[in-house]
Amino acid sequence: MRGREPGLDSALERSFRDLCTDVRGVLGIDVPQPGGDVPPARAVKAVLGRLWNAVLGETLRCTQDGTPSPARQLELLELLGRIRGIESEVAEARIGQGRTDLRRVAEALASVREARTVDDFLSRVPEAGCRLGFDRVLVSRIENSVWQLHTMCVVREPRWAEEIVAAGKAQPPQLGGALIEADVVTRARPSLVFDAQNSDRVDRNLIRVTRSASYGIAPLTVHGEVVGLLHGDCYHQQRDLDVTDQTLLSLMAEGLSHSLGRLSMLDGLAALRENVDHLLTRPPTAAPAPAVPAAPVDEVPLTAREAEVMELLAAGHSNRHISRHLRISESTVKSHVTHVLRKLDAASRAEAISRWLRRSR
Repeated sequence: MRGREPGLDSALERSFRDLCTDVRGVLGIDVPQPGGDVPPARAVKAVLGRLWNAVLGETLRCTQDGTPSPARQLELLELLGRIRGIESEVAEARIGQGRTDLRRVAEALASVREARTVDDFLSRVPEAGCRLGFDRVLVSRIENSVWQLHTMCVVREPRWAEEIVAAGKAQPPQLGGALIEADVVTRARPSLVFDAQNSDRVDRNLIRVTRSASYGIAPLTVHGEVVGLLHGDCYHQQRDLDVTDQTLLSLMAEGLSHSLGRLSMLDGLAALRENVDHLLTRPPTAAPAPAVPAAPVDEVPLTAREAEVMELLAAGHSNRHISRHLRISESTVKSHVTHVLRKLDAASRAEAISRWLRRSR
């Protein structure tokens, strides 16, 4: 697992510590030091900013007090130059870490590439996410405004992951009201959560089981519609997530979304092929008809508007696109989809599309 912030190489770290010692000696001030054997680059940058302000303030004070000593002025200007030089080296180190992060995201995405179904794909995602440095990663599906937990990985504690998913499946949260996840789904934008234990915008059941303090959320989208969520945190590291963590989570979610869209289409086609094969291989002697025969798919009464919605869904369009095309609200589109799922006795959109295509044929 990688460190979340880049450290300094030994030469740069030595230069930084020497600078702190010299500033302390010249100005007679206590210089705060980042903790750890190798100070994180962002913490070092913050210290350098304080050193710059202190040395610059002393330079201006000497100028205002009268003619400064040439030796003193030279000493302060040299310190300012050293601060700026080390800041540049730290910035370059952070850029190098950014490239490393992108490579790690690519490797994490490659680790789930062999999945051949949506279910298998989602089962692999959390472990791949933990390779980015998160302690816990959860992947979920969004179905009819319900947050359906799928799989979770907790580093070194697989049983805890199973307990969390079981708790979520026992009481699936409804994505309404003030839940932060509802905002992520509605706006299709990532979010960071802080002080989760005291927040009134989280699902209390899950927060109680996870004991989360801070976590990130990134949407999984297919054709512009949020179909899943990716959660990640650094529970064992006992730290809040930051913008860098959120960027990593979002980059991974974006890459996962592309694969998820392709697999969803393949799942729908596989279901259609299975139905067709069943029809072709059915024995000529039909089974006895049930006492109350179910209406064939061809005879299920869809309204004209529901049929239009299904045509666009089968073409791969999102709710947003359908609402613009038909000049109706997205909530109305979702309502039509819900009615169609019930009428076609389908458990998911992919299954509904499969049945619709078979009906059209």
